[in-house]
Amino acid sequence: MKPQMTIDRFRIWLAVILLGVITMGTIWVMEVIRRHADDEQSRTSARSAPDYYVEKFNFIRLSNNGKANYHITGDSLVHLPRTDNIEIKHPQINSFDQGRPPLHLRAELAVVSQKSSLTTPKREHDEVHLHDNVSMERPEGLSSQFVRVESDYLLLLPDEDIVKTDKPVSITTGKLHSTATGMIANNSTQGLELLSKVYIQLKKREPAPKTGNK
Repeated sequence: MKPQMTIDRFRIWLAVILLGVITMGTIWVMEVIRRHADDEQSRTSARSAPDYYVEKFNFIRLSNNGKANYHITGDSLVHLPRTDNIEIKHPQINSFDQGRPPLHLRAELAVVSQKSSLTTPKREHDEVHLHDNVSMERPEGLSSQFVRVESDYLLLLPDEDIVKTDKPVSITTGKLHSTATGMIANNSTQGLELLSKVYIQLKKREPAPKTGNK
C-alpha cells in the first residue's frame, strides 16, 4: 500500500523547500556583496598607491608669463592619484624670477597641491605645503636685507609669490631677532607681516675694539 502525502506533510515539505531557496538566495547575495567590497577595496588601494615616482629629480616651474621663477629639487617625488597631490622628500626650492629678490626654501617634506578643476573643491592656485624643519632665506641685495625664517610649516603660493603660515616662526635679520605666531611674507613687495604673539629683540652692538696706548 503506497503512503499518501497528507496536507500537513505537504505544507512541511513546502516550508523546507522555501527555506532552502531563501538560504541559497541569501548566500548568493552575501557573496555578491563580498566580491563588490573586495573589488572596491582593490580600486581604493590602487588609487591610494603612487602611480609614478621620480628619484633625484630637477624641476623648473614656469610662471604664467612664461618666465622660469622656481627651481625645485629633491630626493624623491611621488604622485598620489587619489588626492592628485605630489609629495617631495627633502625639497629645495629656489626662486630666480627677474625683478624680484631670490628666495631659498628647504624642508623635510613638501606636499604640492596643483591647480585643478577636477578636484572637489576646485583648486584655483598651486600650493606648496612645506613640513618639518622648514627654513626660508632671502639674501641681502641692493634693495633688500638678509632674512631667515624658521618654522615647522610654511605655505608657498607660487603664483602670488607669497609665503605664509599660522604656526610659530623665528625670524632673523641683520639687527633683529623676532618670534611670532603666524606670518605673511610677500616677496614681490618685500612686505613681512607678523600676526600674533610678536616678540622682537634688538641685537646688541658689539663694542669697538680697544686700542692700546703707545
